[in-house]
Amino acid sequence: MKKIQFIIILFILVSCVKYSTDIEIYNPPIIKGELVVDHYYGKEIIDRYRNLENINDSVNINWYKNQDIYAENLLRNISGRNSLIKTLSEIDNRESFRTSKIKITENNTWFYLKRNVEESYYKLYYKKNENESLLFDPKSFKPESKEDYVINYISPSWDANFIVVSLSHSGRELSEMIIIDMKTKKPMPQVLNNAWPTNFLGVSWLPDNSGFIFLYFPGSDISNPKFKQNSQSVLYLLNNKPNDLRFVFGNKSHPKLNINPNEYPIAKIKSSTDKYLLGYVAGVDSYWNTFYAEISDIKKGKLNWKPLYSKEQKVVTNKGVFLDNEFVFLSAQNAPNKKIASVTINELNFKKPKVIAKERKTEIINDFEVTKNAIFYTTQKYGVQASLYKISDGIEINLKTPKKAGEISLYAKSINHKELWISTSGWVNDDIRYKYISEDNSFLEDNLSPKSEYPEFKNIIAEEVLVTSHDGKEVPLSIIYNKNIKRDSKNPVFVYAYGAYGDIESPYFSPLMLNFVANGGIFCISHVRGGGEKGENWHEDGFKTTKSNSWKDLIACTEYLIDEKFTSKNHTAIYGASAGGIVVGRAMTERPDLFSVVISQAGLMNPLRAEAEAGGGGSNYKEFGTVKDSIECMGLIEMDSYLHIRDSIDYPATYMTIGMNDPLVNPWMTGKFIARLQNSNMLKKPVLLNIDFNSGHNGTNNELKIYEEWADIFSFILWQTGHPEYQLENTEI
Repeated sequence: MKKIQFIIILFILVSCVKYSTDIEIYNPPIIKGELVVDHYYGKEIIDRYRNLENINDSVNINWYKNQDIYAENLLRNISGRNSLIKTLSEIDNRESFRTSKIKITENNTWFYLKRNVEESYYKLYYKKNENESLLFDPKSFKPESKEDYVINYISPSWDANFIVVSLSHSGRELSEMIIIDMKTKKPMPQVLNNAWPTNFLGVSWLPDNSGFIFLYFPGSDISNPKFKQNSQSVLYLLNNKPNDLRFVFGNKSHPKLNINPNEYPIAKIKSSTDKYLLGYVAGVDSYWNTFYAEISDIKKGKLNWKPLYSKEQKVVTNKGVFLDNEFVFLSAQNAPNKKIASVTINELNFKKPKVIAKERKTEIINDFEVTKNAIFYTTQKYGVQASLYKISDGIEINLKTPKKAGEISLYAKSINHKELWISTSGWVNDDIRYKYISEDNSFLEDNLSPKSEYPEFKNIIAEEVLVTSHDGKEVPLSIIYNKNIKRDSKNPVFVYAYGAYGDIESPYFSPLMLNFVANGGIFCISHVRGGGEKGENWHEDGFKTTKSNSWKDLIACTEYLIDEKFTSKNHTAIYGASAGGIVVGRAMTERPDLFSVVISQAGLMNPLRAEAEAGGGGSNYKEFGTVKDSIECMGLIEMDSYLHIRDSIDYPATYMTIGMNDPLVNPWMTGKFIARLQNSNMLKKPVLLNIDFNSGHNGTNNELKIYEEWADIFSFILWQTGHPEYQLENTEI
């Protein structure tokens, strides 16, 4: 590629900010731009802020710090923001405590994280025979470091004699793992580094509980070009030194498997009675090449990995378990809505498997769990209507849950026991956990956390509609609103979209969002293509070169809301996070006239440069495309929001956030987008970049700070959509 470089000098920062309803003048911090011209297969691409990709440069760091100060000064002077923080905190903390990450062992020991209402972080508890005890406080871990550690993952051994606890700080994804000995109730001295159990299928204990397997990353510097490359599954045996790790699956131990440095070789054991170890060559795609080996060989150092299935056979990621010599799995082969099938280990005939649950015409099979005497599976229609089924002795029945649900999650103790729990959730119904009673196919409420009442939400309803998109396809749109609102085109609307990796945006109960609705707003979810709400075909229609359907679906849904007088273009905000940044960014640059506000968190705003990231962007090229392919490269250019910013355009008010420790989407992607947008020559509306230097991809670790972050988002939206209670109080900032 040819490159031409020169410096663009931008305007000088002016410290005064004024607001009026007709025209606004903003003066954000400046940064010198380094213009680079690249040529991709004959197409010239102008990159005006290539220099911002150096995240460690002192000039760039100072610019980010000034951007944060600039954004905070504006946000903190919006009337109503401070009271909104208090309201959000109160409404989200009505129960005296909250629990998460519940793990139940085969001997009925419960491990879980718990946060009391006055606390900002979770602690680890356990109980046996209903007696609860505090097991570990993360603040006791390395107090001399003065880092704010939190627990992000737990994994008890099968016999509950040990538990792995994963800790991280400052939003970092790579973790340090400790092992707590349940005899002493104290951590063992060993600390294992460079693990990432929250994203890579966690920890797998050996059946004899003598050790565990996890995915190990050779480096921890997210700015290193080889970060995330050449990860290896390793075995750690209890009482060994932390660096005494045995490679069990990866390109170091098994080079003949030809595992790509950007893929993740994950070894997994599914139950305490398994004979076989599964080896996934994992990435962001839905189908992985997978191998198997005998667990009895793992300590001998001579694992003989054999092919189990290839990605072409469309076995869904890690959705498969061994039942003696039978392998049960979820498949999309000739079944875009998925089916459950099985093969024997002696034949492995994936072309003609035994079908256990047939593909359903209008429902997507999401997940399944196997218990001692049945198989349970869940489905969703359009991603928002969930059903639960049971198969036992070849007979399938539809289990009626106590309440209708938008999503149903399954939790089985193990394949060796009959116990099963489900959790149901919905847009306007709080999550409820039930224990399944097999004797009469009933459910008993079994919540670990107390239930709360929300009388202010009693008039809120969820309406599911289908919106015709640009090419005639029907896009599911969820609309959550107060049934007493007036359709006078004046309601502020918050539209969320994601549309990537085949993920389904399932209904969830959020007091924060519902508070926005209870106070006159409308919350919408546009189930755009690229997600999995209508099966594998829905994903493929918003994937690589078809990605434009994703933002065109969002545009169509917004036009529907305006046409139906829910709102108007002056009252509409769109929001996307991570890969959702592509959707909102391109909707904004394609139809800047349609939106009042654009919000993005850790957005993928410059995907053409993803492979220039540390670690080469991981395996995301499988979802969005690669510059190494001429056709896919043109798709990347088309979906790149940063490259589509133009001068002489009146863009919507924009608020974006990043965490500087983000290893998944490099923060410079949003930085470049903001710099380009702030210096387009028709900037009339605020363009703000809020930076957290102590967080990563998923935001803050401080539970109480979350309310400040959402108060910033909501108050910015309400300010820019003209709400009289949310305006700038101080015009000289």
